[in-house]
Amino acid sequence: MTEQLHDIVEQTIAQGVGARVFPLRWKGRRIWIKQAVRPKQKGWHRLQRFVATLTRIPMLRPTVSPGGKAGLASEAEVLHALNRAGVLVPDLLEVADNWIAIGDNGAILQTVISDAVKAGDEARVAELIAMAGTALADLHANGFAHGAPLLRNMTIRDDGRIGFIDFEEDPNKRMPLPDAQARDILLFVFSIQRGFKRRPDLLRSGWQAYLSRSGMTAPQMKPLSRIVAVIRPVYVALKPFRRWLGTDAINAMRAYGTLRRSLRGKETPQDGSQLARK
Repeated sequence: MTEQLHDIVEQTIAQGVGARVFPLRWKGRRIWIKQAVRPKQKGWHRLQRFVATLTRIPMLRPTVSPGGKAGLASEAEVLHALNRAGVLVPDLLEVADNWIAIGDNGAILQTVISDAVKAGDEARVAELIAMAGTALADLHANGFAHGAPLLRNMTIRDDGRIGFIDFEEDPNKRMPLPDAQARDILLFVFSIQRGFKRRPDLLRSGWQAYLSRSGMTAPQMKPLSRIVAVIRPVYVALKPFRRWLGTDAINAMRAYGTLRRSLRGKETPQDGSQLARK
């Protein structure tokens, strides 16, 4: 344990920082302090677990953080494993009872993409989305699932490499790896749709970049195809009422439609070399 860092963090928290996650300057670099969250298990999570057992669909199992010291220890364990595997994640500087200290991992990808959209740099927007899809496929190829691979939980460093942050949820311990990775795919494409509602081309680009890297024969495609088939009756039932649905429901339906068409072979992925620069 680095006593100097520990003291600085404890003093900062004691003074009141107003945020659970906050930055600090330490030894000439920016680092981040993540304080423990309260246990997130709710009554409906027990119902969710029951439904997952009843339907025999592992990816429906709840993956919320246990919170407290256990939650911090779980995230630290994931960061250690990913660092050892060469995945671009924050370096773990210290683990305390109520917080962890991690290095900076670059700019938030969603913010960088939004800035490129505002600037009208279409080529850059398409490139960044494709890089995100490729990075997620590479993470999966390394034998991991993220748990919440949203664009806001992905980063880009000055050298252009895509990284990942926020591993409070650990699906790797709660379901088979292919199911956890299939769940990642659903959350990833929904994140693109939710962040850029008027740009269905970006949703397709991100998914196609992932698919071009992973291939249709990857193990996670089987549980993905199964959950898409299970959701189909709900999609059909809701489709006539789209105009009255909330934004998230509409975004979910659009993301679902893109996945289903692709898995049925109605959308052919582009050449991965055109989607993401290696």
